[in-house]
Amino acid sequence: MAISTFDGPVRSLNGFYSQGNGNVLTLGATVTLSVATHAGHTLLVPATCAITLPTIVSSVDSSATGPGSDPNTTSNIGVVFTFIFTSASTAQTITCASGDSYTGQILVAGTTSMAFNSTAGTIITLNATTSGGAAAGSRLTLMPFTTAKYIVAGSFVGSGSVVTPFS
Repeated sequence: MAISTFDGPVRSLNGFYSQGNGNVLTLGATVTLSVATHAGHTLLVPATCAITLPTIVSSVDSSATGPGSDPNTTSNIGVVFTFIFTSASTAQTITCASGDSYTGQILVAGTTSMAFNSTAGTIITLNATTSGGAAAGSRLTLMPFTTAKYIVAGSFVGSGSVVTPFS
């Protein structure tokens, strides 16, 4: 099915769900994400992967089309990127585009466990031990929610005395 655009609320009495092999994408060793290809999918992250996020575009629709009504909007506010880390890390990073940063929290559980907060980090690193990536099963969700800010929520499998994955 082609991309469909709706204007106004869409109602479902029993919910929406995505299914099928096309809903899950396996990333390569390096990838620059795009809204059209990656948003809304479950993204499987291999042991070695350098991910660059798309630049946040928070432009509003023109007054001629009204707020939220332009099917050709360039705004990517509200799109969701969901990552599942499928193996222990050998080198995994998620980097914001220039000028963007993270706000939110990642829990890292190892010998110790701690939730790490960020208000200005630009890189998330899983180092295979203390900052996460010690084994398969880490997960992360990112969403641009305002100009230059991604909200971040996740939990990472770590080891030893954990440290922040944000830098």
